[in-house]
Amino acid sequence: MPSDSDYMDPETLRSLSRQIYGHEMWIDGVGRDGDEIFAYGLYGHKMVPDKPMPTDYANVLLYDDNGRVENPDREIVKHPHGWRFSFKDKGASVYTLYIDSNSTWVTDEEGWHRGVKRNFSDVKYSGAFNMVAKKIISRDGKNPGSVVHCPLEVMPEEATLEVGKTAKIKVLYDGAPLPNAKVICFCKAAEEIEPMKTDASGILEYPVKEKGEYMFIAKHIDDSKKVDDEFDETSFTTTLTMETR
Repeated sequence: MPSDSDYMDPETLRSLSRQIYGHEMWIDGVGRDGDEIFAYGLYGHKMVPDKPMPTDYANVLLYDDNGRVENPDREIVKHPHGWRFSFKDKGASVYTLYIDSNSTWVTDEEGWHRGVKRNFSDVKYSGAFNMVAKKIISRDGKNPGSVVHCPLEVMPEEATLEVGKTAKIKVLYDGAPLPNAKVICFCKAAEEIEPMKTDASGILEYPVKEKGEYMFIAKHIDDSKKVDDEFDETSFTTTLTMETR
């Protein structure tokens, strides 16, 4: 079995591990109440929420078989502690739900600040961050649909996982397969974090060993996407949550 260092350099591993141990956002707890479908947008670590995500992070978007539809209703709830998103089920085969957030940060002698480079002196780092959480709600549990919404996409071959089988998940950047993409795979039941990467065709092959919930976090940094007086690179993180059937 290859070691972590065979998959990615130590700093990238530390950075991605901080995301899973630090604050991540994800979509979980899909359910039904009459003709309404609901899900929770959560913010915490290791799939354990600790507080609602900031309001400006909670930009929720919904797609059905025919494309973008009206955004879900949303409210902050206590159990689980996060955002509750809800929408009417109009019979689509697949709904794809996203939370999309964008922010720009800099670091200087005093630490991290939200803002752009021109507003600070002695800037050590500046970056734009695009964070996306994604959940596929499939009527038959298999059809994942074909929605591509964000620059860094995580597209599974099937909408749910099956224990004992190898899941195939494609990572796309700007619509094209992303080879050797770094992905953190997290199994909630085993509390197991596995750093992996896609193959030359942008496909991640992940053996599903445990029943339960999973998180797949892809990350890509593009230093060609910059604005000279605002930020020097754009960092993309997309988190797909799935469960076994």
